[in-house]
Amino acid sequence: MGTFIRSRGLIVLFLGLFMRSLCGTAQSLDSLENLLSGNSLSSEEYLTVCDDLSWGYLDHDFGKSRQYALLGIERAKSDKNPLMEARLYRNLGVAYYMNSQMDTALAYLNRSLEKAVHLNDEQLEAAVYSAIGNLHNVSGDYKEALTYYLKALPIFERYNNKDRIRSLLGNIATLYFSLINLNQAEKYYMELEKASEEANDLYNIGRAYEGFSKIALKRNDFRSSLEYSEKAAEIFHKGGYKSSEAIALQGIAMVYYLDFKDYAKAKEYALKALKLTQEIGYGADIVGSLNILSNIYFNEKDYVNCLNSAREAIATDTTDANVTTNLYANMVRAGIFLNNHQETLEYFDKYRRLIDIRSSTEFERAMAELEKKYQTEKKELRIRNLEKEKRLHFIIYLVSTFGLFLFLLVLYLRTKTIKANEELNRQKIIQLEQEKQLIAAQAVMSGETAERTRLARDLHDGLGGMLSAVKLNLFDMKQNVIIEEEDVARFNKVMEMLDASIRELRRVAHNMMPETLSRYGLKSALNDFCNNFRNVKFHYFGTEQRLEKKIETVIYRAAMELINNALKHSGAETVNVQLVCGPDLISLNVQDDGKGFDTAAETSGAGLDNIRTRVAAVNGSMNIHSAPGEGTEVDVEIKIL
Repeated sequence: MGTFIRSRGLIVLFLGLFMRSLCGTAQSLDSLENLLSGNSLSSEEYLTVCDDLSWGYLDHDFGKSRQYALLGIERAKSDKNPLMEARLYRNLGVAYYMNSQMDTALAYLNRSLEKAVHLNDEQLEAAVYSAIGNLHNVSGDYKEALTYYLKALPIFERYNNKDRIRSLLGNIATLYFSLINLNQAEKYYMELEKASEEANDLYNIGRAYEGFSKIALKRNDFRSSLEYSEKAAEIFHKGGYKSSEAIALQGIAMVYYLDFKDYAKAKEYALKALKLTQEIGYGADIVGSLNILSNIYFNEKDYVNCLNSAREAIATDTTDANVTTNLYANMVRAGIFLNNHQETLEYFDKYRRLIDIRSSTEFERAMAELEKKYQTEKKELRIRNLEKEKRLHFIIYLVSTFGLFLFLLVLYLRTKTIKANEELNRQKIIQLEQEKQLIAAQAVMSGETAERTRLARDLHDGLGGMLSAVKLNLFDMKQNVIIEEEDVARFNKVMEMLDASIRELRRVAHNMMPETLSRYGLKSALNDFCNNFRNVKFHYFGTEQRLEKKIETVIYRAAMELINNALKHSGAETVNVQLVCGPDLISLNVQDDGKGFDTAAETSGAGLDNIRTRVAAVNGSMNIHSAPGEGTEVDVEIKIL
């Protein structure tokens, strides 16, 4: 059996405008009515009271809501107060909307919107957008509803109107629920719950709970649905929101008869919901309660009350085709068990027409045209021939269109495949060129490292040893030869120059391939190099480990180049060098507080490009962060395979 709950009442209350209603108005509606009947109010006060009364009665008395809105509009026109006139037209439109008179509601809301735009009252304009969106939502025009919601939302956000933002969250959630997009609906209900808890907004928390209940019911999670409906009903009851409370009670009733099969309990809640909706007097809400009662009576095999409830609902309101269809189905089935054959056939015909009303209307119109245009068998035969010819033409057209589509599809796929192959080949060429460059760079680096090592060894062991031997021989000669006093100074000068040459030779040999790097590793070599400068600080993090010789050399040379650049060109007072050795990554960071440079500008030197090439050759990368006046930071990272 189909079961339906009306969502109109929920969406109406989700306008987010009831913050001024019964619970939020300083005076009760009765006292406001008494105040209005007196003669002591100014024009502005009179219109404000009409506004409060027409809005306050929205939830439970359409007649009074309409009465006070019209009184206020008449007074506002007389007093030439377009702002209050616009507000009261908005109230009147919402009242008709809640009474399921959608065309009239839209007319008044559009009138209010026109005046709000003319007055440049953006907040009222956004409120009307929200109301029109709700109207389209209930009518099933979800695209149009979302359009109006998205017009209202940025205005509310601009004015930081959190009450209205919460209202729209609920409206959008309801829209997605109507589209059976439960995940999106749940997302927006969760946002509504969070925002409402932060604002201690119990009414909107109740709205979120009611939304969770509907989603759980759709997912056949009946116990969760019952739990949320009970929470929502309690909140709405305390706040005096009868329409919302009635819908929450309908949800409780549905769980009891769908899952628990406790028809007595289900009927108890459905009757409570019916009583509340009858007090309010809105037909669509009354029908929602009667529909659930009809379903319960049918399950109880109380076919008389099932039929009577459905009849009463049909007589009250037939706006919602889904609910009306379910009611006719109950009437047919109950009639079968009650042996009301003639009446059952009538209900079945109505049910069938409602199910296929659109196609039936089109069929009847086509038949009327045929009967009017053709009156002889010859003409009817001609029509059949024409129809056959039309079908044949249609088939030919369809086949031709399909063939053309296939041809275009094959052509498109072939073109796409050719382009994909061309792109793949281009990528392969680029990759081969990169690999070629990488191999070349690695070969150059290996050759350079070997040559540097050989030169350093030759300088240190060969030329360095020879200079040391010369120094020793000169020293021995000094011991055995008497040198004139004026030649002693010259001799000492020669010895000093020889010492300086030996030191310079050792420095050059060390820079070409430091012995510390070969013997003790990267940490010790960088530490020794940085200690040569008073304003260079070295920091090391990680575990001490020897790396592949090629990687150690690249990192060491990169650090030397970067430190020399910082000291020579940036005018830095401090240079920080940081080396981090991890299990699969080694990172070098050189940072200075110098003058910096524009990384996008072209540079005359090739030092940084050389470093980048060397680093890339060992599967590494280099990033430069600098700006004029802000110093320079260079990061080098090499993966350890």
